[in-house]
Amino acid sequence: MNEQTLPLRYTQNFLKSTRLVDKIVSLAAIDPAATVLEVGPGKGIITHALAQRVGENGRVIAVELDAQLAAGLRHTCQPFPQIEIVQADILRFDVGQITRPYYLFSNIPFSITAPLLTHLLTPTTGPQQAHLILQRDTLIASSKWGDNDTFKAMLIRPLYDIALVHAFARSDFAPSPGVETALFAFTRRNRPLVSPADYALYQDFMAFVSKDRVGEGAWRKLFSKKQIAMLGKQSALVVGRGLKSQSAVAMIAAFDTFITHNRPRIPMIAGALQALRKEQQRKEKIDRRGGHRRRR
Repeated sequence: MNEQTLPLRYTQNFLKSTRLVDKIVSLAAIDPAATVLEVGPGKGIITHALAQRVGENGRVIAVELDAQLAAGLRHTCQPFPQIEIVQADILRFDVGQITRPYYLFSNIPFSITAPLLTHLLTPTTGPQQAHLILQRDTLIASSKWGDNDTFKAMLIRPLYDIALVHAFARSDFAPSPGVETALFAFTRRNRPLVSPADYALYQDFMAFVSKDRVGEGAWRKLFSKKQIAMLGKQSALVVGRGLKSQSAVAMIAAFDTFITHNRPRIPMIAGALQALRKEQQRKEKIDRRGGHRRRR
């Protein structure tokens, strides 16, 4: 089965140079004898580098969806007993079974980025550190006001510090991607900015207000005008602008105000993230089919 006949979620851009792979794996500073989870190992160019990094006393758990690729990996990884190949859908894989703390290092399929980040970077079962190759605009929003966090980045910020540590050339991959890519580092916070007990609620809050500018629509359903004005003065929330103009710190402050003073309105936001994900999936299906087409 070649890449052209695979569904979109199965396709991936793979790194070509072992020298480049060694460089980016070294940037992760993974401890010897550590446990590392890898998603979508493909033919194993990163898997082998991770195995050498952790040594014989370490463990690399490589989760590959494609059965043919997984079979090939079991053959090529025989010299590395510390590598465990798991043929499974990572979105159905129980990360909780991995002994913590562990590292995450992956060149993930771009088509499952959003659900994968939600599945892996959690308050309870997430890694202590992750290095992920992603589209640059997955986490960095560029606008006329400069670069800022995207919605996805703001969902992660309460749990992890995020940094871009390496920018790739498109020629580094086969096939060459049509987007700018980068290696992002995620370092787990010793003290999360949102309590684990409230994290799911924070995600729903973010999804609920994400489509409106501050001070309009959803915001006015959750906050009074006085509260919005106060947030604009005290937390640097930019009134009258959308999410691309806001900082994660300001959004977390808005959430703190909401759960502290407006708890009776919590039912309004329940399930908002799930609803947003369904809407995004619907749009993606339309895009794959070539967009909206009129009947003739």
